[in-house]
Parts: sequence; structure tokens; C-alpha cells
Amino acid sequence: MAEKRYIVSIDSGTQSIRAVLFDIEGNELAIEQRTFEPYTSLRPGWAEQSTEDYWSKLCTVTGELMRKTDIDKSLIAGVGLTTQRSTVIPMDERGEALRPAIIWLDQRTVDDPPPMSPLAKALFAVAGLSSAMEYARRHSIFLWIRLNEPEVYRKTHKFVQASGFFVRKLTGEFHDSVGMVTGIWPFEYNRLRWHPLSLAYDPLGIEKRHCVKLFRPDEALGRITAQASRETGLPEGLPLVVGAGDKQSELLGAGAIDPEIAEISFGTATAMHTITRKYIKDGKMRFFTWPSAVPGAWDIEMFIYRGFWMVTWFKQEFGMREAIEAERRNVAPEVVFDEVVSRIPPGSMGLVLQPYWSPMVYNRSAKGSIVGFGDVHTRAHIYRAILEGIGFELRRLAGIVQKRIGVRFREIRVGGGGSKSDVAVQIASDMFGLPVYRMATSEISALGAAIDTAVATGVYGSIEEAVRAMVKTGRKFTPDERNTLTYDRLFREVYLRLYEVLGPVNKTIAKITGYPAEV
Repeated sequence: MAEKRYIVSIDSGTQSIRAVLFDIEGNELAIEQRTFEPYTSLRPGWAEQSTEDYWSKLCTVTGELMRKTDIDKSLIAGVGLTTQRSTVIPMDERGEALRPAIIWLDQRTVDDPPPMSPLAKALFAVAGLSSAMEYARRHSIFLWIRLNEPEVYRKTHKFVQASGFFVRKLTGEFHDSVGMVTGIWPFEYNRLRWHPLSLAYDPLGIEKRHCVKLFRPDEALGRITAQASRETGLPEGLPLVVGAGDKQSELLGAGAIDPEIAEISFGTATAMHTITRKYIKDGKMRFFTWPSAVPGAWDIEMFIYRGFWMVTWFKQEFGMREAIEAERRNVAPEVVFDEVVSRIPPGSMGLVLQPYWSPMVYNRSAKGSIVGFGDVHTRAHIYRAILEGIGFELRRLAGIVQKRIGVRFREIRVGGGGSKSDVAVQIASDMFGLPVYRMATSEISALGAAIDTAVATGVYGSIEEAVRAMVKTGRKFTPDERNTLTYDRLFREVYLRLYEVLGPVNKTIAKITGYPAEV
């Protein structure tokens, strides 16, 4: 066992950033959190955030964490970093951002991509990737910047994600982790490397020189510089480790390194994950296969873009009464809602919701729906229907994944802010008919980053050893047989039928109204 016994983890999400101090047994000792400025939408569907705010808030949370802890700083093994994914930031040679970050929620497209070279077109056709490349080009942020912001493109030295931005600020290096690469990049996902063929770059509007050097999830990729130490309060010289994106880090932080254990991340976007040691791809993009926080493995991800964001939306639009009550009692609004919806029976007295408040990649005309309204329904029924709708959709996607990988889930673990809701977790248990575990810490994304850091710095000899030592489950939720039966019938006899019936209707709505645009 190495001498150093603490790890600082930084977890930067869409809405906030946290710095967490763990010991090497995985105990959360201290945490600091700050909220980011909300993303801006200069046009409908756009989503951008300030990189200055990113850095300022990181310095604040790490500085406050260091000031309020009385541990011997020499006993800190390293700094782990995980961030939201698919955020694009063009940086110049000095390491300065050239424009605000374009985040993963952004829906801008390239309406008329320039023609590809005949050779590239032929190669993609032979590989059966013509339609996939057409989709990627229309949604490539690199190509959009090249066509719409040529001066920014000309000055761009590297295209980085939020993680790469922080790595450059903290270490002076243009480095990142293989585990951070998700979405549209010239990357061989099956071989976990930048694409070796130059023809894969230009159609996406990016050049090889724009890509940063990649490291394994369990490798240190730099050290905290003197300047970064002064700004952040982190000790100079500490190794920095970027394991993987926040969702993959949650899977690791939940200790789900067995494919029979799934993890649900109840975050802004709600996702269900499982690990695989064999690369499996879905051509219809109903699930994604990304590099894992575990070296040499992949994370199969079932994704709902506006998952627990819908809960936030509901509270903002309809939850004033509960917010006032929560303020009076000095509790979170979710506490009040949990009390109310816990008295509502499974099925929300006939309300069934499809959680497509944002279109899906595989169905751009998808729209959210709530059916079954009656005079018995209140706002609380809608709230519960949201939680159940998220569960129905995850179950639909999980059925596809389990069939493809030939594995049945035996248990589920949960993370993300929504996992603090007893009702949400119990619904998940009843929906799948499986035991669901809340973890000992809700900061499992940060814990996943800490696990990678513990291995990279030699505290533990392997990911498996680190997981055994650092991951602990908390409360266990078991399914109620009657509730599971109700959900099973609603899923098979109602939810799946709604999915098929409303598909053509939603396409017609899109054609008439122009929203969402069919692409």
C-alpha cells in the first residue's frame, strides 16, 4: 500500500462543478460545489457556456476544499477529473478558448455540408458507413465552426472537450483520456484510438493536428503547474488523472464492473449503463458504445436526453406550491414531492408519459407525450408519471441491450442527483423487478474518477482491487411484486404500443409545424 492516502476528485457537469476529497477507502470526507452560469441559446436549439466561468468555478471549489480540510497535503496521491461529455471548445496555442463552449445539448446542424472527395465517399460506402457519415457531418460542430466562424477555425490549435480545457489549464498540456471521447470525433471506437486514416478527418471539418494526445483512463497525463496551484489551491506537482466522462465514471464509481450489474444515472440526462469487454455497436443508434473508465473495456449507454431535467422543468413550471412549502420547512422541494407522490399508486391512476422532451438521435421527430388524463389527476400525478415514464423508456432500451449482449441484469445501482429520491429509486426497482442499490456516496462520478486516480498513482494495483476497497453500497430497495406486475402490464400493453402508434403522428406534427426539424 502506498503512503499517500487521499484523493481530490473534480466532477464538472452541465449545471455545476464539485470538488470532493476521498480517502483511499472511498469515504467522502469533504465536498465543495458551485453552480455554473446557465447555458445561453443565441438561437433556438443552441446551447453555449462560458469557459471563463468553468475555470473560475473550478478554482473556487478546489480552493475552498483545500482551505477547509486539515489533512497533511503531502498525503494527497493525486487529482482525478471527470466532466460532462461532447462539449467542444476551440483553443489557441496559448491555451485560451476562442469562443464559448458548445455543449452536448446544442442542436445546431450543418444544413448543406460540402461534398466529400470521391475517394472518401467510396471508402465510407464500402465500409457501409455512408448514412452514418452523412448524419455525423450534419451534426459536426467542427464542420459548423469551419463554415460559420472561419476566423475562429483559423486560430484553432486544438479542439478540446471540457476535460481537455481543464487539463490544459491545470497542467499546461493538451492531453485528455481515451475515456472522454464520445460522440462525433474521427475516432476508432472499437480500437480506442484516433482514426489512422486522414480521410476520416476532413469530412468532419477537423484535422489531425487539432486532436490532443490521449492517455489510458488509469494513467496520469500531467502534473499541477505552479500557476495552476496558485489559482486553485491544489498542491503543485500532483499528478492529474482523467479517467473518463461523467457517465462512464459513475458506472465505475458504482462498482459495476460486471456486465450483470447495470447502473442508472439520474442526472440532467438520465442514462442506464453496463460494461462490456467486447465492442458491440447498434447501427440504429438506440444505444451507444463508448470507451469505459476501465481500461480496454466499453460502456454501453442507454440515453434519455432530458431525463431528470424534466423534473427540474416540472418544478419550475408547476411546482411553486411545493417550493414554498419546502422553503417553509427548510427542505429540498424533492422531499415535499416525494411525500405527495408516494401516496399515488403505480400507473399514476392512468397517466402514461413518453419522456421525449428532446428528440432522440435515432428518432429526430420524437415528441414527449402524456396520455390518460382524467378529472382525478393533479400536478403530483404528472410528477409521478415523469418518474415512471423515465423508467418505462429505460426498460425499453435495456431490453434491446440485454438481448444484444446476451446478459440478463441481476441488480441495478443508482447515482446522480435524482437517486436521492426514494420514490424514484423504488419505481426503478418495481419497474425492472430487480433489487436496486443506492450507493454509500451520491458522488459516484467523482468516486469513479478517484478509483482511476488510485490505480494510476499506485495506491492500488488494479481497477478490481480499487473497486473492492473503495466502493460501498448503501440502502437496498426491493421490488414490490404487485407494483412490478402493474408496471409490466403497462409497459407491454400500453407503453410499447404508444411508442409505435405515436411515431407516425409525431412525424406529421413535425412536417406541419417544422418542430422538431426532421434531419
